[in-house]
Amino acid sequence: MTRWNVEVPPRLYEEVAHLSAGGRRAVHDVLDRLAVEPRDPASSTEPIEGAELRRIDTEPAKDSGDRITLLYRVHPAQENDGPGRVEIIYLLSGP
Repeated sequence: MTRWNVEVPPRLYEEVAHLSAGGRRAVHDVLDRLAVEPRDPASSTEPIEGAELRRIDTEPAKDSGDRITLLYRVHPAQENDGPGRVEIIYLLSGP
């Protein structure tokens, strides 16, 4: 069971659809990791007040070698309110 719900907003579906198969797999693997722990040591915080904004890079896609950067926000769980949320905000793909 995961401690976090990972939310990919519908506006990013087209971006994900344009990734190569290896790129989609790399994003899937990172989303799995974020569902376990969004403050993964491979991620970094972004300087912004009032929100926990982080970014993480995927491993290179096996078919294209591209790395995909995910920018996301962490919404900790409130007391007895179920799991926390990880909100994916932006994807950036490139070599």
